[in-house]
Amino acid sequence: MGKKVALHLEGRSKTERKAVRARLGSLRQLTVQPKTRERYTKAVNRFYRFLNERQIELPRQRANLDPLVSDFLEHIWSEGEGRSLASDTLAGLQDRDPRLKGQLVCSWRLLRTWSANEIPARAPPLSEQALQTLVGHALFNSNYTFALSLLVGFFGLLRTGELLSLRNKDISQASAESVAVVSLGLTKGGKRAGEAESVTITEADTLRRLWQWKQSCSPGTSLCSAPHKWRKQFNDSIESLGLTAYQYRPYSLRRGGATFYFQRHGQLDRLLIQGRWQSARTARMYIDSGIATLAETNLKLTPHARVFHQQFLRAKTSPLPKLEHATRGRAGGSGSKTSKKKSLVKKRENR
Repeated sequence: MGKKVALHLEGRSKTERKAVRARLGSLRQLTVQPKTRERYTKAVNRFYRFLNERQIELPRQRANLDPLVSDFLEHIWSEGEGRSLASDTLAGLQDRDPRLKGQLVCSWRLLRTWSANEIPARAPPLSEQALQTLVGHALFNSNYTFALSLLVGFFGLLRTGELLSLRNKDISQASAESVAVVSLGLTKGGKRAGEAESVTITEADTLRRLWQWKQSCSPGTSLCSAPHKWRKQFNDSIESLGLTAYQYRPYSLRRGGATFYFQRHGQLDRLLIQGRWQSARTARMYIDSGIATLAETNLKLTPHARVFHQQFLRAKTSPLPKLEHATRGRAGGSGSKTSKKKSLVKKRENR
């Protein structure tokens, strides 16, 4: 899960700026996120071990590195390694020595060839019917906040890490009927541009559930449970509903939401804003593959699963049930101010 990074204002004095920058770290450390740098380090070390096992020394001239990296790519291709190891190796080497950019021509060509001949095993997009079935299952089992997280992830086109890090204070909403603005901070794309990102949610049923949740817990309360627990809950729901064969994963929420959004609005420019893609070409490829996958997927719900799909459809027009006890957030405390006042009144009455 990617950690959300908050922007900070430049300090008014040299002392203030020095203190803040000391907490942030050096500029070299900030060029890539810690998790990304960890991946780069593992990949580059794997390349170094490859050279050591063959008793090959690193060349002194950058131009002579390309054939060695190319041999390494051929090696991991034949060994059945994932493409991410290849891309992390090239990116990691250039991160350590930016002047390598433009020097690894053959290696990058091999990586493009790899991509052209082996399609990545992407998470399949979650169809609207599959989403409704998952949400209905969660509602039936009184997992109301989990149900809400599924809706927010789908209609907000959120990456899994973005969804899992959401807290009450990250969501701005004036009423149960008003549009919700979700602040994401410096995300994957936002960090590249140096700008904080946000998305809007307009789906009516999601808005009323989101408003209820916001009123029931403190600003620091997380929407999702601990990442490993939320992922387990997602996988358990998929298994319980007999949807395992479709290989849905948490990222299927974003892919399914993007496909649904484009099919509903039919406007690529609106999708670019909501999905926060920098390139229209990338978004088009993303949508085309999603639509093609959905067209090839014949979702067959078991009688057991159809019960929960109907449960969701009924719930859309039913009054909202009382939420389960809110999870304690980082800011401390749980529950609304009203409930706290009521408890204080009861204590006074009992005295």
